[in-house]
Amino acid sequence: MKIVFAFLLGLILLSCSDFEEFNGIKIRQYATKVIRFSSQYTATSWAATRALGKENVYPNYGDFVNAWASFSADEEREFLELGFDTLQTVRSIEIFETYNPGAVDSVFLRDASTKKWNLVYTKPAIQNLEKKSRIFSIYLIETGYFSDAIRIAINSPAVPGWNEIDAIAITGQRKP
Repeated sequence: MKIVFAFLLGLILLSCSDFEEFNGIKIRQYATKVIRFSSQYTATSWAATRALGKENVYPNYGDFVNAWASFSADEEREFLELGFDTLQTVRSIEIFETYNPGAVDSVFLRDASTKKWNLVYTKPAIQNLEKKSRIFSIYLIETGYFSDAIRIAINSPAVPGWNEIDAIAITGQRKP
């Protein structure tokens, strides 16, 4: 019976491409607030706030003002720290990269109760990816803590040009 229910739930979720909540369980949550950032191109266009909420550039590829971009293209490492409205565990992370993807090399989640940052992903930046937008998906063993923020570290010098991010989302169980 459990297998049949899981299968049916999977079919329901697959049929709803923008599904965020099912029966009170948070499925996907987008970042809603900027905590800190290394730089932004301007305070309005390509600002850190452009990485909040649902994607609005993806699936388009290119240099669009509605995605976050750092002040300089390739001078230094960059980062974004973004917060979430609802505390939840995390089992996957989606980073919507819309221009020169592949520069994300580390991701941290903040434990809401201790405020400690936990490294959940680290790999070298990927150079020479195809010039198209992508959803960079990271799958985890679900965290044993509730998270309230994410930190995306970007190796900007490793991937030439501005590395633009349109949105960041997490999935998991919300805190009851």
